[in-house]
Amino acid sequence: MQIFFGTSISDSQKNDFKKTPISEFIQESLQIDRFSDGEILPLFKNSIRDEDIFFIQTPQSSDEIIETLLVVDAAKRAGCKSFTLVSPFMPYSRQDKTDHIRSSIGSKMIADVLEKAGVTRLMTIDLHSSSIQGFYNIPVIHLNGNKVFIDYIKSLDLEDICIVAPDQGAVKRASDFCKAFPDATFAMINKRRIKPNEVHSMELVGDVKDKNIIIVDDMADTGGTLKKAAGLMMESGAKSVRAVATHGVLSGMAYDNINSSVLSELIVSDSISKPGISDKIKYISCSKLISKSITALVQKKSIHELNLV
Repeated sequence: MQIFFGTSISDSQKNDFKKTPISEFIQESLQIDRFSDGEILPLFKNSIRDEDIFFIQTPQSSDEIIETLLVVDAAKRAGCKSFTLVSPFMPYSRQDKTDHIRSSIGSKMIADVLEKAGVTRLMTIDLHSSSIQGFYNIPVIHLNGNKVFIDYIKSLDLEDICIVAPDQGAVKRASDFCKAFPDATFAMINKRRIKPNEVHSMELVGDVKDKNIIIVDDMADTGGTLKKAAGLMMESGAKSVRAVATHGVLSGMAYDNINSSVLSELIVSDSISKPGISDKIKYISCSKLISKSITALVQKKSIHELNLV
């Protein structure tokens, strides 16, 4: 087994992985060069023949997607035994169906391209929709991101916790999160969007009065929804509001929205390299979860227990 990093993985993320049991398998021999026009050229400087390759990369930008495909191709041409793409955050996962006629299904296209390039297994955390696994004809290891946050939330020693799902799509994820807090109550928000990243209306379903709220979702993008949801919670009598999101996309006006909101804290994993800094945003490494999963996979042990909260 050999483990390599893509360019989307920051130095701090690499250092977190080097503190885990898989550190002995991490290699520095993947060289990714660029021509003057930006063309990408990956090169394995050492032999990887008959090796099981794990490539850790969050291919968020178009360049990183192309880089990933070229690395897969280089590895297959170099005679690797298998190629596992470890992508903590999968791009285009929100495009899992056609909401409008003549629109694309981006996540299906990404699945087809990765398979065609030669990826033999995918490991990822909290797909936007679990049905995306059906787009792949290769094994998909879908890890539960809730595991990353449980210990930190428990360390806060909060009383009167209420777990809130910010929309219907997050109900299962929030319900699973509740299992770690047997005394917690549950509520949800019914929201309507008029276009992506813009919420038209919100309606609270449940009682949050005098509760410490934890909003649980798979990603935080512009932060507009979280800002409105936190305001709704406080108006409804909540003591405090925190949000947990596996993937901190944090694009557009995200930092302004988070900083100006009534949120006490936004807690995200480092599945995406930190695009900025805010006193209200807490990053928690997902390296331990990924390390344990890779180890279990190589040792042919069940990964199911790692996904139980």
